[in-house]
Amino acid sequence: MAPVTRLGPGSDSCARCRQLGRACAPCTQHRRATGRAARPEIDRAAATLNTPPARRSGADRRELEKSRLDSIPVTRARDFLEHDIAREPGLTRLEVAHRMGIPRADFDRAFGYAPAKHGAMQTRVGIATTSRPVRALGRAPYELEGCWR
Repeated sequence: MAPVTRLGPGSDSCARCRQLGRACAPCTQHRRATGRAARPEIDRAAATLNTPPARRSGADRRELEKSRLDSIPVTRARDFLEHDIAREPGLTRLEVAHRMGIPRADFDRAFGYAPAKHGAMQTRVGIATTSRPVRALGRAPYELEGCWR
């Protein structure tokens, strides 16, 4: 095999990259290895300049993950939905699922009314999933968080 000529960053690195229209696997691996090799030098420079290192430590990352609000308990979402269903005559879970554009079985699994496909009940539901039925009820998604504390 002929040696690969590496061009500057942002340009096509080899004939295969130009053929594919994107970076090929060997060029991607080379770019990542170069970045890993440069990391200690970058961290030393950051320490010299009294700036935070480029990467957070594992403990910092785990702490941030704990505080991230990407899901809420299913019970909070269900209480909100059941409160609105009780207020509006004729509104059912089927109607809410219809307004969302999903089958009722999927709605029931997502919000813990029925077990998931593998038998486990949902305990948390994602914010994006939760905001869909709230919007289908004509409410703003931010109303859910403060309703049932």
